[in-house]
Amino acid sequence: MRRRLPYLPVLVAITMAAGVGGPIASIAKHNRLTRPSRPSPIQTMSTYYPTERTDVIKNPGVGYETFYQSAARDRQFPSSTMYFRISWSAIEARPGTFDFGPLDSALSQAQASGQRLAFRIMAYEEGDSGPVGLRNAGFPGFTFAFKGSQVWFPNLDESVVRQDLGKLIAALGQRYGQSPAIDSIDIGIIGDWGEQHFWKTEPSPPYPRTETLKWLFDEFRTHIKGPLVVNDGIWWNDKEAFHYAISKGLGWRADCWGGRREMQLNYPLMVADVPNAWKSGPVIVEPCGVMSDWVLRNSQWQRSLQWAVDNHVSKISNKSEPIPAEMLPAVGNMLTKLGYRVVLRRAAFPTSIHSGSNFAVQLNWSNTGNAPMYFDRHVLVRIGTLVKDSRVSMQGFLPGDRTDTVTIGTAGLAAGTYPVQIGLAPPGSETPDITLAIRGDGPWYMLGKLVVRH
Repeated sequence: MRRRLPYLPVLVAITMAAGVGGPIASIAKHNRLTRPSRPSPIQTMSTYYPTERTDVIKNPGVGYETFYQSAARDRQFPSSTMYFRISWSAIEARPGTFDFGPLDSALSQAQASGQRLAFRIMAYEEGDSGPVGLRNAGFPGFTFAFKGSQVWFPNLDESVVRQDLGKLIAALGQRYGQSPAIDSIDIGIIGDWGEQHFWKTEPSPPYPRTETLKWLFDEFRTHIKGPLVVNDGIWWNDKEAFHYAISKGLGWRADCWGGRREMQLNYPLMVADVPNAWKSGPVIVEPCGVMSDWVLRNSQWQRSLQWAVDNHVSKISNKSEPIPAEMLPAVGNMLTKLGYRVVLRRAAFPTSIHSGSNFAVQLNWSNTGNAPMYFDRHVLVRIGTLVKDSRVSMQGFLPGDRTDTVTIGTAGLAAGTYPVQIGLAPPGSETPDITLAIRGDGPWYMLGKLVVRH
């Protein structure tokens, strides 16, 4: 710590012509000398340099995603998100009648394990015939074969179908659109497993028109506050609609990560077409099958893991199947690089202030991950029990460095010595929920002590 040098008074001699009524005579007459004001003391600063951590961190919207089961069962890696898919027919058995019981149950399961829920409503899957309640009510649509079963899918280009679907999306938004317990929502609805393609159907039904797809994206964006995701099937079928989704801040999902054709052809073309999409919406991947398939067919799975890092993937899934033992160290290393990873490099603030005054806290940050945070989190400063929202947001902080200087008021604080802590919390909340990539017990992190004087 540097020694503080006191100010030394400097005497300046001013030679003046002394005459009757001159300055010196005037001073003598009134017998008064005006002392120069004492300069303010140098403000002593408290500076804190945290130690970075390099292990896997559990944070919202980042890392390993469990699949149809919570982290209580799938404990391979720390997980903040449970992913769940449900058929349209299970939600809407009859037009305008919605049963969100299955989603509520999945949400409760995730919350009980300290996770948030991500979900998709699928048009159909194996053993499901599609939203036949709409067909039975006379809605227009198409019939085709999928995986040995007869499936019906409504014609989304028809206004009567869009009106019904709009009601479903609005109801979803009312129930889940503002919920902090929801991590992200896939705009599924269309195609095999809701992946927005009809590759496994015979014959393939007509793909929805571009304007219909844009309407679908707008409806979800209107009613859902959090991150929304489209599937790469949109890109293959309607690039204009896909570009529109990206322009609205939607992320994209690839459900055949590690596939030979996808990794060599499809995904490179897609990423080249929208190279900056990751800056505004999350990129999420899962294998065509599971990771053990990569080992069995002797594929270059290390390249697939590195691809996820290089192409700004935030979350990965292995459908909660066991990850091969020989892959575990490499997967763990990959997870330390995915998504946002916020490191506080330095914090500085005065060691003491007068009661009721404001003080500045300088914060030097790094995002050492490969993607930004896609939802809002504010920097909070806590002095004792007094919590102040700086209004500084971490949303959109791209990989790299930045410096924030926040001004904190202390009105109402009595004289004394207080701990100063920092945390990242949702707007309007005084409860941080983000783990910083620094050593220490979070989600409140100690910066030092502040002396408040009268």
